[in-house]
Amino acid sequence: MKDESFLKTEIIKKAKELKARYPSISEIVDGTQKILKIKNFYEMRDEFKNYYLIKVKNYNNDPKFRHFLAIILASQSSDFLASIAKETIKEIGSIKLIQFSIYPKNFRISLLALKEIRNKDEFLKSVKILKDSRINFKKKIDKIKNLIENK
Repeated sequence: MKDESFLKTEIIKKAKELKARYPSISEIVDGTQKILKIKNFYEMRDEFKNYYLIKVKNYNNDPKFRHFLAIILASQSSDFLASIAKETIKEIGSIKLIQFSIYPKNFRISLLALKEIRNKDEFLKSVKILKDSRINFKKKIDKIKNLIENK
């Protein structure tokens, strides 16, 4: 990441590092599953409240680490919610969805939207994209809820 110093000085300094043993996340590259081991997991505060920064070890060491910005779409995930989220973000190709336990001792699996960030400009754009995705997801859930209540 070119602007990794920006992350260290402006973002990580204000974030809370979550100390837990996290499982690796994976991605599919050319039909092969690649493992990304989590190096650090940060809960962001202040102006970026409800966002998380995940630092993972890159599988090909160029760059050595990759950074993902994440937001919780649903605090309790299910296949139904994941399918709604998939439909919501399908227009935005750069967002990934994962079912992940932020606090592993609680056994609660959250639905997270991830966006990889490579520089300072991408970080600020990613915050907006993830926020908009969460708003659209919540709107779809509310529509479904209203349909059920009105029957």
